[in-house]
Amino acid sequence: MFSRSRIRGIKATERRWILLTQPTSVSKTAHASRLTASPGFTLVELIGVLAILAILASFMTPNLINQLRKARRDAEDQQLANIAKGIELYIRQTRSFPPNLTALSPDFVSTSIGQLTNNPNGFLRYFFVQPNISGYSNALGLAPNALADARFLLITDLSLNANPAITTGAEFDAQWNIDETGMPDLKIYRGHVGHLFHLLSLSADGAGGSYAIDGIPTNSGGGTLALHARYHLTGTTVALDEANTFGTADTQFTMTAEAGYQLDPDCASGSKWRVISSGCYAP
Repeated sequence: MFSRSRIRGIKATERRWILLTQPTSVSKTAHASRLTASPGFTLVELIGVLAILAILASFMTPNLINQLRKARRDAEDQQLANIAKGIELYIRQTRSFPPNLTALSPDFVSTSIGQLTNNPNGFLRYFFVQPNISGYSNALGLAPNALADARFLLITDLSLNANPAITTGAEFDAQWNIDETGMPDLKIYRGHVGHLFHLLSLSADGAGGSYAIDGIPTNSGGGTLALHARYHLTGTTVALDEANTFGTADTQFTMTAEAGYQLDPDCASGSKWRVISSGCYAP
């Protein structure tokens, strides 16, 4: 290595070559700083990123919560519709109304009793049949003016136990007519099953005869049968006997539509029960 005093005594061209070939001195501190430097965020930058994320979350979170709530409400609407189908199936098969929701599980609604009687938020579901037809018996049927009462309600609330009080027809109708537009967590399914009923008309032109509806007999006892004009459920069995006390049916059928028969004592034995508005016919 040449000293600067020695370099000054050398020719200019040689001096330039010597200077170019001398090793360059590098600061240890600068070298160390280059080795230890990292491209990470500063505290200010991190605070800025967090602020942006917080602002985005403030917009997204309420929307996400509302979407989740709507999904639960839609799911509850669907579940109530499924339960209503189970109620109709129960009515068709048993020709009666279920006494409560637990009677539907598992044969008519394939879910556990707990899932049937409670909504996903743990609050109760309530089931009501129109009190005007409480204790309905298919053997007796519905009077024509009661057909409009062949209804039921399913009520639940996703935010609390609704606990509706329904003991009269008026209270039932009040719940039926509730406008739940401003109460999105309140869910009401309105079921009308009048379409499952058919009119059965049985009458007599004179004394005698008997009949049985779903196995329950009505006897004339030798007198004239009172007019029976009532609505019965699809699948109702009707048996007609010419004897004064029901024994063996001369005519029997299952209701799938409206039906009407009349006892005419003047017709030949075996054909006294005839379709209304038709004449006697050979048995």
